Parts: sequence; C-alpha cells; structure tokens
Amino acid sequence: MFSRIARRYDLLNHLLSVNADRSWRRALVKNAGVTEGANVLDVATGTGDVAVEFARRTRAGSVVGLDRSTGMLDRAAGKISKKRLTGRVSLVEGDALDLPFAAGSFDAVTIAFGLRNLPDYAVGVREMARVLRPGGRLLVLEFFPPRSGLFLGLYRVYLSTVLPVIGGTVSGSAEAYRYLASSIKSFVSHEDIRRYMENAGLTQLDSQKLTGGVAFVYRGVKR
Repeated sequence: MFSRIARRYDLLNHLLSVNADRSWRRALVKNAGVTEGANVLDVATGTGDVAVEFARRTRAGSVVGLDRSTGMLDRAAGKISKKRLTGRVSLVEGDALDLPFAAGSFDAVTIAFGLRNLPDYAVGVREMARVLRPGGRLLVLEFFPPRSGLFLGLYRVYLSTVLPVIGGTVSGSAEAYRYLASSIKSFVSHEDIRRYMENAGLTQLDSQKLTGGVAFVYRGVKR
C-alpha cells in the first residue's frame, strides 16, 4: 500500500497538514538532542524526510533510515542523492518488529507517524529501545485525536471526509487514505504510549504538544 502511494506521499503530507509536517519533523530532531558523531536510526523512515533532517540539521556521525516499503525507500534514495547526503544517510529494508541491528547500536532512535502502522505497538517500542545504547533517546512523533470539545468534532470530520477524499484523489488510492484516517482515529492513548516506553526500560519521559495538540513528540531515555 505504501509503495503505491510513494510517488505523491510527500506532496500530500505537505498539503494535508498545510505544511505543518515540516515543523513537526524539526521539533522531533531538536528534541533528540543529537551530539557530534552520534549514530541515529529512523524507523519507518518512508521517503526519508526525518533522516534528511538529521543529516542537515545535526552533526550526527551516521543516520540510518529503515522501512519495509521498497517503493518508499526508492523515493528516499532519490531524495538523499539529490540533496548530496549519500555519504551521511544510509537506507535499510527491514522490519520494525525485528530490527536488524545489535543491541546498543544507536544514540538516538526515532519513529515519525509510523508507530500506529505496526501490528504490535509494544513490541515495536521494545525493539527500538533494545538497539539504543544506555543513555540514548527514543522519540515517537504521532497524531493523537483530541479527547473532547469542538475541536474533536472538527477533527473527526477532517479524518472522515477531507483526508480520504483529497488523499485518494491526489494519490490515486482512496483505500490507502481511508486506512490512514482509520489508523489515526483508532490509535492508542497518551497513557498507553507512556506505558509502552516505561515497560521497554525508558525513563525521564516527557512530551511536547505540537500545533495545538494535533501531534505530539514523546521522548524517553534508556536506563
């Protein structure tokens, strides 16, 4: 599914978020606190936007982007080459629930709008924590629907109509954008995210609200 929509994926991210997705990724990278020479892994990297942000805005020693979709990785490779970041960003086809890296391999691990696409959220968080070194940071950027109020009603209308209609028209896959809307509506709570991170051995948990609470960055530090 993701390979089918890869060609229009970036355009739709910018369009459907009114370009807020750019600032969300910058917030994720800033919260990672990456120092010079650090090793960074971006899980469910898609077309590589987060990996590119790390390469452009930090002095990380290496940035790895991992995804299961070959179509998405092909788009990421073209972007990385165009921006002349081939020597700094590498791409790996792999499974977020069985990361092909040794324990303690990375100083920072991120996942942006990818956790809700995993078949098991808790296992995904545990795997990302496993490949962190002690003291390393895990960051989760995700959508969290408002819990109540007028904004909740507007958000539901957006997910039920605007997102699937525009996404389906532009991408040519209405099914994909109906799925994406459904995955946001049915995603877990803030409390669940904190529990997954705590159970994976992460401490010093905190979060940052973005764009009035449409999205959040969660951060934890490995013991």
